Amino acid sequence: MANTKTPFFGWVAVLLALIVLINPITNINILAFLALVFLLLHAVFKEYTILILLAIRPAIDQWRDLTLVSYQNFNININAALAIILLCWAVMFIFQNAEYWKKIPLKFWWLTFVAWCALSLIWSFDRSSTVIETIKALDLFALFGVSFILHSKYQEKYAYWLHTTLFAAAIVPIIMALVQLFTRAGIDIDGIPNRIYGTFAHPNIMATFALLIFMAITDRYLLHIHNRPLFQAENSWLNKIFVQRSHVLIGTLFLLAIVVAFTYTRIAWVGLALFLIVLGVIYWPKLLIKIAVGVGVFYLLFYPLNNFLIDQFNVNLQTNSLVSRLTTRNQEADSIQWRADVANKVLPLYWEHPIIGYGYGAFAKVWDDNKPIHNIWDNTSEAHNDYLKVGFETGIIGLILFVGIYWTLFLKQVRIGWKNGWINIVFISSILVYLALSVSDNMLHHTPVIWWIWAMWGFWSSKTNT
Repeated sequence: MANTKTPFFGWVAVLLALIVLINPITNINILAFLALVFLLLHAVFKEYTILILLAIRPAIDQWRDLTLVSYQNFNININAALAIILLCWAVMFIFQNAEYWKKIPLKFWWLTFVAWCALSLIWSFDRSSTVIETIKALDLFALFGVSFILHSKYQEKYAYWLHTTLFAAAIVPIIMALVQLFTRAGIDIDGIPNRIYGTFAHPNIMATFALLIFMAITDRYLLHIHNRPLFQAENSWLNKIFVQRSHVLIGTLFLLAIVVAFTYTRIAWVGLALFLIVLGVIYWPKLLIKIAVGVGVFYLLFYPLNNFLIDQFNVNLQTNSLVSRLTTRNQEADSIQWRADVANKVLPLYWEHPIIGYGYGAFAKVWDDNKPIHNIWDNTSEAHNDYLKVGFETGIIGLILFVGIYWTLFLKQVRIGWKNGWINIVFISSILVYLALSVSDNMLHHTPVIWWIWAMWGFWSSKTNT
């Protein structure tokens, strides 16, 4: 870790300490205290402070309703405060490492998209949301850039600490999810009982977080089986697990798959299947064909078998929530039709402002103000489709820029993979999985997960750059 002197941070820490001691407003004190703690962490961990933010973010997702500062329509909760702290720190970090700036990919697409989002404040129908969502978007590029720079500077040393932090950040959410599973303390949503959610605000976020960890572990495992270096420290606990105790590794992957399964998040199931299919095409095509045939046979035999059991023994396999989720589409538990219905009703509104949109972050307000009576009692005002959301809020211009970010990243990695034996296949697969998830979920609002995704993508981008 770098040992740079930061007198500026020292003066800021003194100022924050005075605010905590003198200021009578409790919420402001909490905000100042959080900033002070962050500065103290920075004094200890220096450039690796970013990993502390990534580590704690999954554990505090449910605190998003705890508002610290409220002014007119602007509300800052703990999570928003953390996002602002992250952005300020990342900007200073990138300035201090300006020599790496030219090497960071996606600068044009990301910064142009963020600039367009910020410009939409002029015509936004919900200015407070535009400000907040623009900061969140800039956070993603900041995480990507910081992670890219850190790996460029420290190589596998950073890889070791990044993965250690990711696995540490997963401990509490996964333990909580398993406790919820076995004690039936999960939440009931849309007629589906006991959906596990860990420490997150929704089961979908738990599912996508577990899926990300699954992909990160698989990436390291593929490096091992192809005799490529893992982590710099030969005797590190991660090397021992990946190299010497592969049964622990396989067990961990199985556990993560169980967590994804019992969130009952179909789009995460699709994401996991897509990830395994891509890997199967590259590494295990024969096994992939066998599994595909097995799945086909399962669905071919399941329905007549279940009907037979119902008729002869009054036993319905579909009373099991997991089996039901895999084999039925009942109206109460099926959100596919609801998503399609929202999209069809939103499109006429979109065509009223197709070029510039309603302002980044304004979807919920505009939809709430214009939704028909049939949708008044919906339990959410979100689009559940990032492409629909971005297009609605920023128009066709913003949507092109948004898609350009991912398309540019994807094409570059495909070219690198084609020339290097698909060494980056997990990276490529993760992009495809993310694009698929974004069709049916609010990935841009899954902050704990999307922070980690862009941090990992920054790390992987640096690896394929070297």
